[in-house]
Amino acid sequence: MISASRLASLLATLWLANSSLATTTSFQSDSKNDQPETCSSSVETEQEKLFNLMRRGVVVIKAKAYCSIKSELESLWYGAGFFVDLKHGLIVTNAHIAGEMAVCTYEIKYGNGRTAEAKLAYLDPCYDLAILAVDPKDIPSYCAELKLSAKLPAINQKVFAMGDSNLDSFSVYSGTIFSVSNTLWLKSFPEQSIQFTAFTVGGASGSPCATLNGDVVGILYGGKLSSGAALPSAYIVPVIESIKQGKKFCRYFPGFILCYTTVQKSAKSGTLPDDAVHEYEKEFPDADDKIIVVNKKCAAFCDESEIEAGDIVWKIEGELIGPNLLRIDEIALKKGGSPLIFTVYRHGKKLDIKVKLHPLTSESKLKMLSFAGTVFFETTSEARVNFGTRDTAVIMTDGTPGSPFMEVSSPTEGNYSGGAFQIISINGQKISTLDEFLKTIPSLFKKSMMEVTFTRLGGDGEDYNVVMEYSPKFAEATYYYLGKNCEWNIEKIANPNQE
Repeated sequence: MISASRLASLLATLWLANSSLATTTSFQSDSKNDQPETCSSSVETEQEKLFNLMRRGVVVIKAKAYCSIKSELESLWYGAGFFVDLKHGLIVTNAHIAGEMAVCTYEIKYGNGRTAEAKLAYLDPCYDLAILAVDPKDIPSYCAELKLSAKLPAINQKVFAMGDSNLDSFSVYSGTIFSVSNTLWLKSFPEQSIQFTAFTVGGASGSPCATLNGDVVGILYGGKLSSGAALPSAYIVPVIESIKQGKKFCRYFPGFILCYTTVQKSAKSGTLPDDAVHEYEKEFPDADDKIIVVNKKCAAFCDESEIEAGDIVWKIEGELIGPNLLRIDEIALKKGGSPLIFTVYRHGKKLDIKVKLHPLTSESKLKMLSFAGTVFFETTSEARVNFGTRDTAVIMTDGTPGSPFMEVSSPTEGNYSGGAFQIISINGQKISTLDEFLKTIPSLFKKSMMEVTFTRLGGDGEDYNVVMEYSPKFAEATYYYLGKNCEWNIEKIANPNQE
């Protein structure tokens, strides 16, 4: 029986043997000649040069977690990444490969087999994107930077990727772009993703998606067995520029979630008038009938904005947007977070609405407290979007088996099993930040009972109270936070019962 990895290899070989990767015109990005040409040894050499360059820029990443908010998370996983700046040792990868809410170490393997240690340099607050950094002195001369393209590829354009698909290091998988305006909803914040046909399996995450002239147009972050989805490089470029300049980068959020609907549905419902439909189809003939709509307003970001769910986003700052969700991000960054004028259609009427933007960072994701077998963190951007959490709060997800906090997430009595929980107080002491939690721990080491008041986020909004028994002798408490030098600082709180 043929193995899955062998089957993937055979399919990739067959694709390459019959694709335009082996044609002269494939490597001429401006070529208008679509006629296939006969393969030659010189063309094969050009193909080898392209793949060799990609291999010099790609790295395989092994991540090991030492603390995570997900009790079921495996402690070891693999993915890929790629160099975009050798001078600063910057490697682009996915947030879920870096460990989005986890304290991790990283070992990277270069294309020549050598390995090095990397550190977390950036974690995106909205998208599946992270930047690792390796000491430039540890980078062999063998390595190369890959070029990021801020331009979206065209539908039906040939692309290829290289990564760690099925743990086959530096394996190549190729395909054709079939969508440039879609979203997978893997995160709370929707992104405009690139989708292409490819035989992608586990381990492919973090692979660069490149055109046949070697320009990286996206980073693979999800998909199915027969297709892959990539975050466009245009989301990555401004992050890299900020890091190079030593600046802190932040995203800007309008306070509502955007998604795609169709022009046809909008016209039939009376939201878009006929003249707007004609203008749209003329300006965006390849939009696949997609148009941007306000899906929901987020309670934690509500302000005086008059935007309503169901509004069709027509223009931003006077620019016709079409299906370009990415463009809204670009305009917000260019304006430096200043309010934007959204022109929307609502029930056939055109309205200009001033929208306040909210700065988002990942600082709250970069500090965690492990206590009595459960990990706690402060309110994140996702929590504010998903649960309407406005103020800073201490949150936990499912308690680790054996932890006394299982009485919160999976109680012996009650019906609130699983989810996310806001800790309101412990033994009568209000808890709204990790610092406040830390101050209570010395007193908790002196007792064998804890009274915890909490609420289930996304639940009925009611406060619950449990009294739980635990052994302070075996309790541990460790505070983790990422410092400016990309090093995880680890502070263990002394337990006098263990002295």
